[in-house]
Amino acid sequence: MARQAGVSIGTVSRVLNKARNVKPALQRRVLDAAAALDYRPDSFAQGMRSKKTHVIGVIVPDLRNPLSSEAAAGVEEELTQQGYSFFLANSRYERGREENILNEFARRRVDGIIAILARDQDPRTVEQLRRLPMPVVLLEREIGTEFDAVRTDQVQGTYRATRYLAALGHRRIALITVPTDNMSGRYRFQGYAEALADVGTEVSADLVHMGGYTRDYAVNAAYSVLSMRNKPTALIVSGGMLPGVLDAMRQLNLSIPDELSLVVLGDTELAALTRPGITAIRYDWAQTGRVAARLTISRIGGSETPPERVIVPYEFILRESCQELAPGD
Repeated sequence: MARQAGVSIGTVSRVLNKARNVKPALQRRVLDAAAALDYRPDSFAQGMRSKKTHVIGVIVPDLRNPLSSEAAAGVEEELTQQGYSFFLANSRYERGREENILNEFARRRVDGIIAILARDQDPRTVEQLRRLPMPVVLLEREIGTEFDAVRTDQVQGTYRATRYLAALGHRRIALITVPTDNMSGRYRFQGYAEALADVGTEVSADLVHMGGYTRDYAVNAAYSVLSMRNKPTALIVSGGMLPGVLDAMRQLNLSIPDELSLVVLGDTELAALTRPGITAIRYDWAQTGRVAARLTISRIGGSETPPERVIVPYEFILRESCQELAPGD
């Protein structure tokens, strides 16, 4: 290639490694020669020389969850634009599997890790992250203030959903979501409890189900709470659990919104296409992925600023799934 461009091998190296001290005319000659020769850089060899692989490890707990998939798509979009590849792994909410994936990322010497952890309060997980030799950015999770973290505004989103239902006259409002051993569960419960307190209503333990992650868990939780003699008049549910709640309602022959008002935390295609449409708190999960990717690349580049906390705002999407209670209901 140096002969084709009429320059030295050193000049070719500087151009291909994007050095700044190359005159534009020389840079153009090298790039034209590369195009003519259909040259493709060997990223592995470059990584061996630079001690960088230009690969990011990305771990999510459930690829079947449409919200996790959207976040991963945002990560992919940003990394591709920045010239990075990535390994995507699914922990299935299993701690042992998550541990093995993180160890494999370290063995493969990825440049950085973006993690939606199964549980961000597990001491073993925290200790493993601290030992990793590459930067880690948490997505929809938080561990103290020592790691960069990008999250949606679950507190205010859930608060808005609960206050909306309260404004329609609902006081027995059920919540079905993920456990409090990860950030989403903790902040959702916080927003829910604060909204109820603001309208003078105490949290009823029998209306709160936060013990699992799966569709099957959602079916059982919804069936249990909606079978109560004094059942709730409204329900708030995680986006990934919406199919399970709708299945339980079908089994109990309950209609929306005549017999139950429903709000979903995290808008999904199902929420939009169901009839009646489900009112939703919409989070820009793809944007959280893009922001996490940018933070990771910044850390790989040597940024030494204090760990960042980025909160991506929500939208309130009004559909037809909620109804004002008549007096005395």
